[in-house]
Amino acid sequence: MILLRVAVLGLMVQFASAQLGLQPTIITLPRDLGEFIISDGGGGHVKFKYAGAAPEFNAPSFIVVVPSSATTPAPVRIGLNPSVVAQFKPGGIYSLSVQFTTVDQTPASTVRGGVNFIVPSEPPPSVRAVVNAASLQPFLSRGALVSIFGSHLTGPTLSTNYDDTASFPTSVASTSVTFNGIAAPLLYVSPGQINAIVPFALAGQTSAQVVVQRFDMVSAAFTLPLQDSSPGVFTATQNGSGQGAILQQGSDGALSYNSADNPAPRGAALEIFATGAGVWTPPAQSDVFILGERFTTQPVSVTIGGQPARLLYAGTLGTQSTWSVLQVNVVVPDGIGSGPQPVVLRIGQADNSQQKVTVAVQ
Repeated sequence: MILLRVAVLGLMVQFASAQLGLQPTIITLPRDLGEFIISDGGGGHVKFKYAGAAPEFNAPSFIVVVPSSATTPAPVRIGLNPSVVAQFKPGGIYSLSVQFTTVDQTPASTVRGGVNFIVPSEPPPSVRAVVNAASLQPFLSRGALVSIFGSHLTGPTLSTNYDDTASFPTSVASTSVTFNGIAAPLLYVSPGQINAIVPFALAGQTSAQVVVQRFDMVSAAFTLPLQDSSPGVFTATQNGSGQGAILQQGSDGALSYNSADNPAPRGAALEIFATGAGVWTPPAQSDVFILGERFTTQPVSVTIGGQPARLLYAGTLGTQSTWSVLQVNVVVPDGIGSGPQPVVLRIGQADNSQQKVTVAVQ
């Protein structure tokens, strides 16, 4: 036990025995149980509190202390803060100096202990698939939203937002993704999935090598073809097929989600959302545009139930929207059947027919 003796000022003799001790003095996580025993050198019952952790070698505080205050003798549990340690480099060693002080005492008695965290080693990132985020098909084009599936892709699960340049970050939690060496904007990262935007700078290239890097660990390159466009319609269940995530306009002008319980009448206007539009006019200068509307430069057409649907609009969603999402407004054609009807979106020379998306019709 380490004792820190206190020079008590004045006549407050009731504090004379307040000499905190701490056992053990060093905890190594996750190997040890993660528990300090705080006691009074005189065997008394002394109130104490957790007084913070000082980082060593610039390590951020990565622990949770429970309880934060107690009376001696008492155990104090030391746990890991998962949101912090998830961002630590595998195989790294991080250290903190943990401090406890007495309460209601002048001067206070202080004792310190050490906490080391040895981060378990992990294999490098491994990419299993790179697919269109809407269709989950391996058809990609520049500017398309994509989902990268694999293992050990990153530590924490985080969603991102765009910055004051209207761009998403290209590095999150020391994780980055490149397409032919060009850093991709990242919208979401997790150990098993990363959502990203295929860089617009890949114009004219017919294939891409996708590489995920976490700290200094790099995945094997995953090679896939690139197209001028790669239409994928977002679905209600986000599984790539079936009922589309489609809005329909009622007779009162209100929008509601199309479904089997809320089928669209023939002649109703629909809003369909997709990714993989390819080139925009004018060209995208960032990941998000702030004002106005923009239109894809390639011809857009839609069939519903095998019949051409009248096109009302094909462009960006509106203010503060990602260039990677295309909104297509069409009219449900007359003369088609009831129930789930296939929706085929064609942009340029490519379509989403393999996706098998449907819209519910009265």
